[in-house]
Amino acid sequence: MKTIYYFSGTGNSLYLGKILKKNCSYNLVNLSAVIDEEVILEGDIGIIFPIYAMGIPKIVEEFLKKVKIGKIDYFFAVATCGGSGYGIPFNQIKNILNEKNIKLDYTNYCHMPDNYLKLFKPLSTEEAKKDINSSKEKIDVISKHILNKKSFITKEKVFLYLGFLLIYKFWRYGLKKVSKSFKLNEKRCISCGICMEVCPVNNIDLVEGKPIWNNNCEECLACANLCPTIAISCGGKSKYDLRYKNPYIDIKELKNNLKGRKNDKV
Repeated sequence: MKTIYYFSGTGNSLYLGKILKKNCSYNLVNLSAVIDEEVILEGDIGIIFPIYAMGIPKIVEEFLKKVKIGKIDYFFAVATCGGSGYGIPFNQIKNILNEKNIKLDYTNYCHMPDNYLKLFKPLSTEEAKKDINSSKEKIDVISKHILNKKSFITKEKVFLYLGFLLIYKFWRYGLKKVSKSFKLNEKRCISCGICMEVCPVNNIDLVEGKPIWNNNCEECLACANLCPTIAISCGGKSKYDLRYKNPYIDIKELKNNLKGRKNDKV
């Protein structure tokens, strides 16, 4: 069995996952959709995710800590990222897997457009396509490595580790209050419910057709980026009427079919 578990807010990691699925004959599973299920990892396993604050998304950590382990033949992790191209995500994953007596065989970074609205002004569709296409050679290399079960661990920048860890811990602490940063322009909101449907952690309720954020935000910013009328802002660069979605991914692919999805509340 060959399975890639991915987490993707605006499509970058899903885009990479679809390519690796095709090139390396893996099944592709949205880990957000199975986070509450009993998952047993067996055979060849991959994890694809974006870097958040120099580390792994909270939901990826929760998934890896929760899963049960069968017979693992090969385990790889690939992080999509914007400008930095480094951090501490693979050290974090190795630490989790070590507790389960599992070896991480392969790691790599893959550049994708920045989509963090609080810091970066999104690229236009054409600019995003050009940026993504610049990673084609790297994606080909990663595909060949995984297909051949290459052993390769990316060297982390050890002298920056403590700084990265501090940034990450500060970000994780801030997740408790991040929902308060979302603002809704009610004149623009058309009550389509997309924000609720793309939230990977069921953090959004609809009240009379309008989104209300709870206190379990992952800060993927999918709700703000994928709102079709740009009715949701979150500070920073979201003041611009520009949003990001991977141009090669359809928004239908980003809707999380989660169990217990909330209905509209009146």
